[in-house]
Amino acid sequence: MAIDLDGTLVNDRLEMDPRDVAAVKAATAAGVVVVLATGRMFKSSLRYAEPLGLRGPIINYQGAVVREIASGDVWYRCELTVPMQQRVLALAEPKDWHVNAYVDERVYTARARPEADLYARIGMMPYEVVGPLSKWVSRESTKMVLVSLDPADVPARMAELSTWMGDEGRVTRSLDWFVEVVNPKVSKSRALAMVADRLGIARGEVCAIGDNLNDQDMVSWAGFGVAMGNAPEALKAVAKHVTGSVGEAGVAQVIERFVIGND
Repeated sequence: MAIDLDGTLVNDRLEMDPRDVAAVKAATAAGVVVVLATGRMFKSSLRYAEPLGLRGPIINYQGAVVREIASGDVWYRCELTVPMQQRVLALAEPKDWHVNAYVDERVYTARARPEADLYARIGMMPYEVVGPLSKWVSRESTKMVLVSLDPADVPARMAELSTWMGDEGRVTRSLDWFVEVVNPKVSKSRALAMVADRLGIARGEVCAIGDNLNDQDMVSWAGFGVAMGNAPEALKAVAKHVTGSVGEAGVAQVIERFVIGND
């Protein structure tokens, strides 16, 4: 069972519903391998993985990195090359769009500004100011995130950036304010398929639950794909089941009904 974090297990107060936590623990006790699949950094997601009692594989950065929680061992990594990053910055910097770059579990940005603080609050991670990223970038970055204070601006920025990047980067949306860019080979579904194969679990035995466009390929790929009640219609359209919203313990509803049979 692959479960997204923000908007799925984690609400807008950055908390998990106790009912969801109990349900995930019950699923694990019943023999289900539960894997978090999130855009968050490894360090940022541990604060949620640990209360759930998870110690196995975890999918971070939209699928760019897969590692084992208990050992920290990296199973898979696919990052943005320097030319991919410079292409993002060639569009973003002249427009003064805020950009974060991620290297070795650290967040770097050009300067302190409200967008950086918004990300730091939601991601619960500090950032480091390094000046213009186009002059600073010198090695691969796990992902880049463009942050807007106005979610209404995000669809247009996504469209413009997607056209600009072409096949040099995959552009997606995780939260209302965030446009995320990863290597074009990266997706949650590819990472999940790799994890399932390594664990010897058939695609038909995989359930994936998500709430946003960055979950669409994962929900489509899984044998039983689930969209949260708060998901956009595009995600609900590809899901085999639509559960309750994050505020209604939608994850627990799925586990109780289909996994442990309490519903």
